[in-house]
Amino acid sequence: MNKKTTLGTAKKKIEDNQILTEDNLNVLTVDYETSDSRVNYGQVLQAAIVVTDNKLNIKTTHDLRCRLKPNVIPSIGACLVHKIPVDILKNTNKSHYQMVLEHYNLIKDHTPCYVMGFNSVSFDLEFYRRMLFKSLIPDVYQTNTNGNKHLDILNVARAAKFVNDDSIKTILSEKNRPSFKLSDLSTANNIDNGDHHNAVSDCLNTISVAKLIFDKTNDIWNESLKLTTRKDTENFILKNKVYTSLEYYYGNTHPFLVHHILFHKEFNWSINWDMKVNPDLYINMDRQTLSKALDSSPKILRTVKANKSLVLLKADYALKTEKYSKIGMDEINRRVKVLQDNHHFIELIASILSDKAKEKMSMDQTELLFEETIYAGGFANDNDKTIMRKFHQVDWREKLNLIEKFSEERFQYFAECLIYEESPEILPKSIYNKIHRSFAERLLSKNKEKWETIPAFYSETDTLRETKYKDDKEMLALIDAYNKYVMDLETRFENA
Repeated sequence: MNKKTTLGTAKKKIEDNQILTEDNLNVLTVDYETSDSRVNYGQVLQAAIVVTDNKLNIKTTHDLRCRLKPNVIPSIGACLVHKIPVDILKNTNKSHYQMVLEHYNLIKDHTPCYVMGFNSVSFDLEFYRRMLFKSLIPDVYQTNTNGNKHLDILNVARAAKFVNDDSIKTILSEKNRPSFKLSDLSTANNIDNGDHHNAVSDCLNTISVAKLIFDKTNDIWNESLKLTTRKDTENFILKNKVYTSLEYYYGNTHPFLVHHILFHKEFNWSINWDMKVNPDLYINMDRQTLSKALDSSPKILRTVKANKSLVLLKADYALKTEKYSKIGMDEINRRVKVLQDNHHFIELIASILSDKAKEKMSMDQTELLFEETIYAGGFANDNDKTIMRKFHQVDWREKLNLIEKFSEERFQYFAECLIYEESPEILPKSIYNKIHRSFAERLLSKNKEKWETIPAFYSETDTLRETKYKDDKEMLALIDAYNKYVMDLETRFENA
């Protein structure tokens, strides 16, 4: 267990005169199968990284698997989706920490690159950041720094379908709406790269969907590549007096012709005026009246989060829809000028939005656990970053000596947890007992928690046995295997 595992030391040097364009970057397609959908407390069980060139030709495929951590209860719902056998979760050679380091080094070795996935910005990459954060790797923003860029194919697929209905086929969901689930897009477009909800297969399916978009709506593909960083997206927003923002809800893509008026003071989001709304009706409102108007429906303002790998388009696309075409460009330009000429009005909106955000944050007095502080806790200071890097270069006994050198308690906690998970025999008994009892209290809780608990696991498995899978022998056998695994964990923690 004292095997020394280190972060890779090789680092690609980006020359000052090197021009990073779409033409010379590899694409790393990433997909995960996880123990749970809750990013702060679940863990990745399988991570696939498929490396392609800029034409999406596959160069290498990496299938990373690891054991389930001894302090994580899997969600039976997630388990019955990925169907990873219990024996693999218990006996895979790689630990979670070892997998995280391998994953980190794979991206580091291919930096700069596009990090591509399907719904990856909202899920997979949030999971990955927390993997790095809780593993004491300081580069938690690895996938969108040092020239790396995010490309979320879900957003691109929706935009392609909006622009050209024939670009990609869809099937209807249970609610009779076009489904953009990866499995459904694969079925509709005769894409078959293996079982769905296997991370490698899902990466290959994502690449196949991307190729369809590349071939059939190349203009949308090229537009999406231009907005893969926050800076590029903000530049697009500021450069275009009006533009088309696509929003997806109720199973459909909705285009909005918008004009950027400000960046949110607290969240740095782009706040935009919907051009179908006449600003003359709001310019002279007092603060209280305007505040109520901003909360009313239909919304006056549209929010664009520039760091979410969005696809934003030229104004023409929204102008083709009746709600904007009937207004006409002359009136739209006049409305833009009204907004540009009324700085006090824009400042009043900014102040109202800021106050609303502060009020909402002050009302939420829930104490955050360390696992939840990746954003709220801020960046690690330089001294703690130095200790983190050393932590990965020394053996487990030396790691133990570094715990107290961290200035922040949360990093001390993560260091203790890593040693508890990877090499528990070297922990002083007092520290081991403290951590073990803490996890026992957490996992045996009978309350509704933010993480999967043993009682919640049992409750859900009992329900599934009696309802959805009562006549499915294969699924019942899988449920029983997971149930036995959790029963063994329960025994271990009950004796804490």
